Amino acid sequence: MPKNFKSNLQNRAVGRALALWRKESDLSLAEVGERVGWSSAKTSMMQNALVPIVDVDVVALALVYKVSDERRKPVVLGAQRARDPLRFDLLSGDASSCVGWTHAEVEAEASYVQVVGLDVLPPVVWTSEYEAALRGVQVDAVSEQGHRHYGDAYRKRAALHLSKGPSLRLDLVVGEAVLRRPVGGALVMADQLLRLAAFAELPGVRVWLVPDELGAFAGMTSFTLLSFREDEFEDVVYLDSLHGGTWLEAERERRPYAETFERLVTEAFPADDTIGRLIEAAQSLKDTADQLS
Repeated sequence: MPKNFKSNLQNRAVGRALALWRKESDLSLAEVGERVGWSSAKTSMMQNALVPIVDVDVVALALVYKVSDERRKPVVLGAQRARDPLRFDLLSGDASSCVGWTHAEVEAEASYVQVVGLDVLPPVVWTSEYEAALRGVQVDAVSEQGHRHYGDAYRKRAALHLSKGPSLRLDLVVGEAVLRRPVGGALVMADQLLRLAAFAELPGVRVWLVPDELGAFAGMTSFTLLSFREDEFEDVVYLDSLHGGTWLEAERERRPYAETFERLVTEAFPADDTIGRLIEAAQSLKDTADQLS
């Protein structure tokens, strides 16, 4: 393993693709090693993105796994881009040709997730009704963005790991304004707040509610900071936007978000008070709905 090697997101996307190919082929690590002429350990480290993955090795594995040219090409290009993403993008002008990744895929590898949701709750806690209400008001060009589709399978997986601990920890900062924004109507929002309150009770979860003035301090920015147990994986920041998800990997880019998260937690209502405030807000919404019915 190269000394001080850090695996970027593109290298990790290539590793996920290689892992999927081997799973589909039903070949063992030993069988793969015999066919390509290298050790089982090398294949495993490539799949887990613990080493730089070179394009010729991707081609060799694609031949062993009998992967089509159509599926092989973006992974080969991804391996080329992973060496120097900035230079690749400058020369090719088309990073979209490379194998990609989703927020849910990266989150599945994380050991610690810090989320700031000042205006809208993050997908990991959505109820189906809350999600449907959000989708219903989006324009088609936004709804078609694949990065926004989190999926129930990932949501259930996250809840399972947060219930068991310590494989995953999640700290969530929620803006006070969220409590007053009845997405989907009073009853839908009440159920969503009760879901969030129950989520906050999981062993691996902490939730803080921040006053409106702190939301203004943070610039009404929502983001996710993901950390990993592997030394080869640096922290990354994810920003959601209308045109697609943006990932920040450089330390100088991540620092403002890490410091903002710490400030928000320091100034937020005590975590023990948050659950009570969520339940009170939910009951108020239910009472309002009853009065209108």
